[in-house]
Amino acid sequence: MQMDNKDLLDALYRHREILKLENNLLRADIAARNLATIAGKKAYLQRHNSDGTSLIGAPSQLVEQSSGHKIASLPLVSLPYLVDNQGEALDLLLHEAHKLAYRIQSLKTEFGVTIPLDKLRSLFLLSQECFNISKTIAMHGWPVSSQSCGDAETSLFDSCQSCGDAETSLFNERRICWENTWGSPSSRCGSFNDITTLSPMYTTHSPPRVIESPSYVTNALQIYSFKIVDLNVNLKWPLYVYGVVAARDDVDCNRNLLFSCSRANCQLVTQEDPFLHLTGPSRAIVAEEPVDFEVELKIKCGTDQSQDKALISATNHYSSRGDVAFFWGRSCSAELSLETLPRAVQAVILSIRVVGGVSLFEFGGRIACSSSTEEYVDPTRQQVVLVESAEKIPEDGGYLALSRKVVSVGLQGGLKVAIQAYGGSGRPSVSGLLFFPSKYCRVSQLSCLVGDTEVEVTVAWSWLVRSK
Repeated sequence: MQMDNKDLLDALYRHREILKLENNLLRADIAARNLATIAGKKAYLQRHNSDGTSLIGAPSQLVEQSSGHKIASLPLVSLPYLVDNQGEALDLLLHEAHKLAYRIQSLKTEFGVTIPLDKLRSLFLLSQECFNISKTIAMHGWPVSSQSCGDAETSLFDSCQSCGDAETSLFNERRICWENTWGSPSSRCGSFNDITTLSPMYTTHSPPRVIESPSYVTNALQIYSFKIVDLNVNLKWPLYVYGVVAARDDVDCNRNLLFSCSRANCQLVTQEDPFLHLTGPSRAIVAEEPVDFEVELKIKCGTDQSQDKALISATNHYSSRGDVAFFWGRSCSAELSLETLPRAVQAVILSIRVVGGVSLFEFGGRIACSSSTEEYVDPTRQQVVLVESAEKIPEDGGYLALSRKVVSVGLQGGLKVAIQAYGGSGRPSVSGLLFFPSKYCRVSQLSCLVGDTEVEVTVAWSWLVRSK
């Protein structure tokens, strides 16, 4: 008998509750069953599935009832058992199920859209996968002897050596998992490397009465800096770094680039200044659900690309706990400084213009901004750096080229822009400050004096988009 959309959706929510319980029970069993260690995980994989893919149990009654709709043709979810943190792997699998459920429910309740059965069944297949994994470990994941652990570790270590760097292999495992889950035709999220194309000015020019809705009020992340730390003793400063740092939120599951440098345009990173020059995000990062961060960085070594070294390939499933997201690798670690802003809007710095043709930044300067509830400068609050240089900052018709433009701002406060022009050759440093009260649409323009020179700043406002 065919089930309608409502019955199937209700069954999925009930299954999710069971899945949460199973996940908690599984966490309690991990340490006792020797699955908290890499050796234990590898031994388990060798005993139960030598190729490292996930284990699928017998179809449930719901799958059997829906078998006429080609459930078996949907891609299976790869199991990331070889990650360093077992809890993170379980969180990832459970979170993927939650993301699908949230997106499906939002279509139904907010827009009245008919929910395709293939999307519902994709969610069920994913949650069933998590359930079967926990059941399999509960039944078979007992500790093995130290001898067999050693044999398994040696065998898989040799295998990793033949495939290349182990850290990169683990990241590639995540890539496969993502493509099987979100890159399928039923999800239509494109490929793993696709970037988000949603505009940060989605509602800037909309009439207020059209967008004045609580469905657009949600949390957003503010990204401040990315720092390379704990460099391996076998590597020496400075580093010529290239690659990608990206975030994925629930809006479209595509990459929102924070840093992206090609090999030909790599960044010189020094021990004195170990920060990457961030250029994103391209739109505000919605933080209503956990956000996935991905780091793929390499070091340029000489003219031949084959000589380049992997710096770090790592992920972080960030759940808005703490103000730093950590990444661990064999060559270095990294720290992403960030903040979760409740009830946020997004501001786009459209332009910063020096009025009157004066070369205000001849000796360099710094322009930064932050979300604030006060107009005064809080020296303890972190800032988003829009442009900074100890050398002359080029001006095109008075307009400055900004490295970053999109920032998140609390709806109950505003955006504070601090402008500083460095001094030199007998000219003192001068500064100015602007405060833009938050809006949910339209464009704001303010100006201030920096020394004797007028600087004009233009900002576009928009609600956050919660669903593609």
